[in-house]
Amino acid sequence: MKSLGINEITTSRQKGNGTRAFEIPLNIRGKRIKFMSYKSGYIRIDRNCHSTYQINKTYDVDYKVVMHNGEFYQCKSRQRMMIYNEESRLNYILKYILKNYFKWNNNDRQ
Repeated sequence: MKSLGINEITTSRQKGNGTRAFEIPLNIRGKRIKFMSYKSGYIRIDRNCHSTYQINKTYDVDYKVVMHNGEFYQCKSRQRMMIYNEESRLNYILKYILKNYFKWNNNDRQ
C-alpha cells in the first residue's frame, strides 16, 4: 500500500475501537479520499460528500411479515456482506482502490 502512496491515518481513538483509516493520494473536492475499515466488518469510503458510505458488497434477502391488519407482506431486502477478518478487509480496500482510482490517467483526476 505504501508503494501506491496509501497512508494510514488512524487516530489513537480509532485504533482503540478496532478501526483503521487510510488516505489515498487523490483529491476530490480539494481533499484526499479516505477509507475506513471497522472491526464490525464494514468498510466505508469518504469522498468528501455529505457523509461516508459503505462499499461492502450486498446480497438480497427475502423479507416476509404479517402486517397489523393481518395481511401478508413480502418483499426483498438488501444486506451488506460483513468482512470480519482484518487482513481480508485491507485486501478488499486495496482491490477497490486499484479498480476504481489507480486506473485513471493524470488528466482524469480532479
